[in-house]
Amino acid sequence: MSHHLESDERGIILPCPACGTANRIAYAKVGQQGRCGTCKVDLPLVAAPVEMTSPAAFAALISQSPLPVVIDFWAAWCGPCQMMAPEFTKAAAQAAGEALFIKVNTDEQRQIASQFRIQGIPAFALMRNGKVTAQTSGFQPAARLLTWMRQS
Repeated sequence: MSHHLESDERGIILPCPACGTANRIAYAKVGQQGRCGTCKVDLPLVAAPVEMTSPAAFAALISQSPLPVVIDFWAAWCGPCQMMAPEFTKAAAQAAGEALFIKVNTDEQRQIASQFRIQGIPAFALMRNGKVTAQTSGFQPAARLLTWMRQS
């Protein structure tokens, strides 16, 4: 399985662990357990970072997610971002059902990055109910990132 999940304007694409079918979990229901449309097995909670592929998908997720959203602003050329990736994935797995972890590539999604006035990467933002409640930057071990998320 990939280290991150894909998304579109309607939700997160989550593969079924039993049959491999791609299932869309609506952003408004990311905190609930879904069921595979093909084999009817319960799907796991979202436990991997979700790659934001468009401003429209990002806007839909932010406006509809019932869970807090932790955003990782990164770029492929950034060494500290590459070091941060496994920690962010670890934090996403540990916070499954508690928060949604998303990745925004600042080179590919400049419009999203500019909304947050991102000056350096890696940078992180925490959103609750569509509003930014905290921001931080620099390498964060998973435990520190989770503590920051829970205390903000």
